[in-house]
Amino acid sequence: MPHDDLIQRIRRRAWDPARRHDLVYVPLDWLKREYGENIRSRVHHTQQTLREGGSTMRLSFDDPTPDHLINAALEAGAFEAVKYFSDVPHAPPYPPISETDLRACEQRIGQELPQLLRRVYTEVGNGGFGPSYDLLSLPSGGHRAYEAGPDALEEYEKRPEVSSVLGFPLVAAGCSMYWYVSLTLPGNPVCLWDGDAWDFPDVQSPKVGIVAICSSLAEWFDRWVDGRNLETSHPERQDQQERDGIVSGRNLETSHPDDDSWGIPENDPWLAATEWEYGFECDPTDGA
Repeated sequence: MPHDDLIQRIRRRAWDPARRHDLVYVPLDWLKREYGENIRSRVHHTQQTLREGGSTMRLSFDDPTPDHLINAALEAGAFEAVKYFSDVPHAPPYPPISETDLRACEQRIGQELPQLLRRVYTEVGNGGFGPSYDLLSLPSGGHRAYEAGPDALEEYEKRPEVSSVLGFPLVAAGCSMYWYVSLTLPGNPVCLWDGDAWDFPDVQSPKVGIVAICSSLAEWFDRWVDGRNLETSHPERQDQQERDGIVSGRNLETSHPDDDSWGIPENDPWLAATEWEYGFECDPTDGA
């Protein structure tokens, strides 16, 4: 079947608790016992799980909360995280959904999802892994944006003026940003969209909020699996260390430091139409 190798690679990372997220959380007291106080230099931030609601909050290093109540964030694939999770079974964070449930979702939106995305949901898991804040789930159950936010279908239906142009929401990327996959363009390109850049919804297309583009869904997943930069328009210009790494856990939303051409390529599929100039729809009668 198409994408068999890619599905296997996605599954290996998605099912690995030490690699499935951009950042991996392990107990701070365990880290200090194993590696001493100097381990703090490898910690991005610390986090405490609140008892009510299951949400989390970040803590500063001088917070008086006892270490055993605090989790520390490490890069995906960090050797400390691999050691901590060495005895944890590899399994999906949420079980894959059934074909019946998937077809019900597609009937609800009136379109089929890309075949690769269908296989991810039915063979890998119902979200909870991936870049930024993880792949959104399909109903019912699975990963939701920011823990209590919308699932993928709810986000799709909540903003029809956006989804009709950009496609299907994949991942919440922080603040007003989302990754979308096109359901109509060849290859199903993926874009990172920033709602805050869409200043004039009455006269602008949502396209003006596009921050970066990946040429296909397959490339987007492939680059995530390899820990490569999802916002770089020219992956062939990335250094060999990043290309060959198993999973570097680097931030997938920051441009490569040596690449000054990241972002939207000149011939991208969303913005190629000439009727969009500076993001405003041209009036054919203007100046007539």
